[in-house]
Amino acid sequence: MRQPPHAPYVPAMGRFTSSADANAMIAHTAPAVLELLGDGIVRSKKTIIAALAGRHSKGEVELTLMRLAVTGQVIWTGRRYWLAR
Repeated sequence: MRQPPHAPYVPAMGRFTSSADANAMIAHTAPAVLELLGDGIVRSKKTIIAALAGRHSKGEVELTLMRLAVTGQVIWTGRRYWLAR
């Protein structure tokens, strides 16, 4: 059963999540990450996770940061992230 778009994505524990589910979760979380980094301040992963903790889980933010770094939307130095311009 799919959750409404405003609810955080929470996969069932112990279940394999399909790539479609992962893509949906990243699509749901990416706008919040991009908005946070939009002010141009370089942040650590820990800081980003803490800032979004009320809306998204740690795993959601981590996977989203990885996807955004791979696609070139954010720049990652190994310790810090910032928005690619």
